[in-house]
Amino acid sequence: MKTWSVIVLSGGTNKRFGSDKSLAILHGVTLLDHVLSFLPEDVKTVIVGKDVFEEPALGGPVAGIARGLEEIDTEFVAVVAVDMPYGSALFAQLLDAIQHDASMPVDAAGFKQPLCGIYRRTSLLSALEKLGNPHAQSMRALCELLVIDEVQVDPRALVDIDTPADLISAHSSPRLTGL
Repeated sequence: MKTWSVIVLSGGTNKRFGSDKSLAILHGVTLLDHVLSFLPEDVKTVIVGKDVFEEPALGGPVAGIARGLEEIDTEFVAVVAVDMPYGSALFAQLLDAIQHDASMPVDAAGFKQPLCGIYRRTSLLSALEKLGNPHAQSMRALCELLVIDEVQVDPRALVDIDTPADLISAHSSPRLTGL
């Protein structure tokens, strides 16, 4: 059986959104609560930006992942950004698919979504070590150090809410309750 934990990236400046995205309401539920609703109760979850904070603050997603990893010792680590309210619904599928360092959903345009993926903890730690200081590092640079299994998924799960307009658009779609 594969052991896994979750890092929810909930920090950040929210510049494009204008306020704390984790508290934004989609279909009557906060984005953070959407993410958490798809996680099994027995899976350890670390919320970066709520439970723990990276030092220095606002270092970006790579710094958030590095900080979250300090709290996790499982074989696999799921990573999801709070602005992907349905991304965590994909974790079982991604966990089943992982063969190499990471498994990530791929959207219709062929874009891998690293902020909704399953990573081998040891591979992630090794890649972070190679990068050096994680503050302000790009997810692209981190992913270039990993062998990634691409997984075709239900595109409804890849809703990404970066702006108020994205939130309005997401409201016009039916609420995702399972895949």
